[in-house]
Amino acid sequence: MLARRKSSKSGSPIPIDWLEGLGRLLNEAYKTECKQNARYFDVFGEIFSEELLVVVSYLSEKDEYVAPVTLFLSCDPEQMETEVKIKETQENFIELAGLFFDELFGDEEWDSFEPAWQEVTHKSQNYFFKLSRENINATIEANKLLGEDFEDSDGDEPLH
Repeated sequence: MLARRKSSKSGSPIPIDWLEGLGRLLNEAYKTECKQNARYFDVFGEIFSEELLVVVSYLSEKDEYVAPVTLFLSCDPEQMETEVKIKETQENFIELAGLFFDELFGDEEWDSFEPAWQEVTHKSQNYFFKLSRENINATIEANKLLGEDFEDSDGDEPLH
């Protein structure tokens, strides 16, 4: 399960042009790091009635078994109520991803994974994030194989 809330099922995809745009932005902004590390950014997202989820993975170009760095971002439904709020949330997600990857690339000793959902305030809004080594593409494929009835059994409750 990718989403923060267990009740978040059967989401619809975020428009592909926005996801691809964020991926291009990150790949361009961090072109030097991507080239040095033979990696690239891949972005996935879903809209659920309970939350908006964006996942940014920093993946190896050459070896799918090299552990990625993956940032999950989520917000509550009230941050998606209007077009203005959706745009604000999208902009804030872009900024949060930039802040995270600036920190990652700015510290050679960085190893601050947070596999449990954490809350962060940015521009007076509360958002949620987690940082993992999860290969999002492998997780998506596994979820397809397991089917819709598969439930996350790790016992995590939504963070509030």
